[in-house]
Amino acid sequence: MRKLTWAALTDVGMKRSGNEDAYVIAEEFGLYVVCDGMGGHASGEVASAMTTEEVVAFLRDRDAGDLSLPYDTEDGASEMEKVLSNAIQHANDKVYVSGMKDPKLEGMGTTIVSVLEDGDRLVLGHVGDSRIYRFRAGTLEQLTRDHSLLNHKIDMGELRTQEEIKGFKHGNIIVRAIGLKDYVRPEAQTVDRAPGDVLLLCSDGLSDLVDDWAIENVLEANQEDLDEAAQILVRMANDRGGKDNITVVVIRVDDDPEELDYGAADFEEESTVPRGLLDDDDEDATDPGRAAFDLGDDRDFRDITDADEGATAPHTPVFMWEDLGDEDPSGAPKKSTMKLGGDELAALRTRRPGATLPPRRQATPAPRKKPSIIVDEEDPNLPSIIIDDSRD
Repeated sequence: MRKLTWAALTDVGMKRSGNEDAYVIAEEFGLYVVCDGMGGHASGEVASAMTTEEVVAFLRDRDAGDLSLPYDTEDGASEMEKVLSNAIQHANDKVYVSGMKDPKLEGMGTTIVSVLEDGDRLVLGHVGDSRIYRFRAGTLEQLTRDHSLLNHKIDMGELRTQEEIKGFKHGNIIVRAIGLKDYVRPEAQTVDRAPGDVLLLCSDGLSDLVDDWAIENVLEANQEDLDEAAQILVRMANDRGGKDNITVVVIRVDDDPEELDYGAADFEEESTVPRGLLDDDDEDATDPGRAAFDLGDDRDFRDITDADEGATAPHTPVFMWEDLGDEDPSGAPKKSTMKLGGDELAALRTRRPGATLPPRRQATPAPRKKPSIIVDEEDPNLPSIIIDDSRD
């Protein structure tokens, strides 16, 4: 028997006035999605919610008999990789057109990470720098690779050494997002599933503030209690400043190993280490998409301080904007947590545009913020798209 057990949690964080993240669990299709919206005001929230809704709508139409796959996919993609890629591209069309029609939504966009069941395997699809991790046999591995300008320059051979990677100053720029252009190229891959695997889908509100080794420790200690794992991960991000919305979906593979025969040579996963980074004989070579910086031996937790302002990491936020100071008169930071579960998730679990949303924190008037930036992946020298989050 194949079975996936899951838990999910999304949190506004400690600095933002609203939650622009969204997630959806559609068990009838074996679909799990996390989106991190951007665009400022309400538009980021609309983009993420619309994307979750439209990905599910594409699979629902397919289940009803529409087997068309109108969008191009990578050469050699499997049937289900094509399906997930088409679902994401379908969502991109809907978000892009909505942004063109409504001036209030112009420039809205979102990242996406998704998992789709495919028999004995799992299909992963993503755009942007939200992430999917897998915890297996005591080890955490990042399965997706950020669509960042940093990784693009590594792939192009413009950054080759660890010193060049560490010195790169534009970690706040990504090269792909849903809804900003009339075309997006999702990255899809297929991985095996083994009993006991734990997958983590998360927005960069978690991965920017909590180190991979800390995530690994939490998943290892809470494999049997996924709700607790999700709550601890969100709390850790908030304890380190909570500078962005935080969303996590934790999935455990509970397949019965005695009833399933995966085969000794089911298939071989393709390496995600970028080609052309370092020489093959370089013993210190690492995958910058997962660990461009050396963590060193000192791994003690510490709080975010003023000295950390402006600091970047290999997985810096998809889109950067100014943090909003927001404290109540007692001096305690305000916080809002929304967790979906129980009867609310009977069939389709998603936050839909226009639906009544949980109460949000009211922010004090914020100063004009710097616009977010996304560059063209095919030619970074072209003029950048400026996402002006400072509109009134």
